[in-house]
Amino acid sequence: MSSRPESKMNHLERTFESTPQSVQEARGFVTFAVGCHVDTARSDDIRSCVSELASNAVLHTEAGAGRYTVKICVDRHGCVRLEVHDQDHVAPEASTENSDRDSTNGRGLFIVEHLSDTWGVEKSPTGKIVWSQFAGETHAGMHNACESSPGDTAAAA
Repeated sequence: MSSRPESKMNHLERTFESTPQSVQEARGFVTFAVGCHVDTARSDDIRSCVSELASNAVLHTEAGAGRYTVKICVDRHGCVRLEVHDQDHVAPEASTENSDRDSTNGRGLFIVEHLSDTWGVEKSPTGKIVWSQFAGETHAGMHNACESSPGDTAAAA
């Protein structure tokens, strides 16, 4: 009889330079992190959300001097918590459906709100954390990954 603990969660994080090119790198990182843990449709939602959140981090972080960190946690049920930590202290607000249709920005959090099961913003000592959560397909509802506290992840290169 083995007393080996069951692996319950996959925690990864990576820090990116605040450049437009890093958004694609963040998408690739998240694709790798969720891998075979979630189905393709949900993976696409998560990738779209990290694109929006990383784009906001780049937009609101001083070019050349700033960085942002993407943290992702997946539990054994496929529940995912995505966090983007940046150096801007101003909390964003989601735009409404009635926003200016000709505007080239301002829809990112609206997209995150509609693709994720829940999302929010928390203050951090260095700026803010914008997070989104995705329920697993295996069981209804949120699980361990979605209950994790900010900063409770292990670093990955």
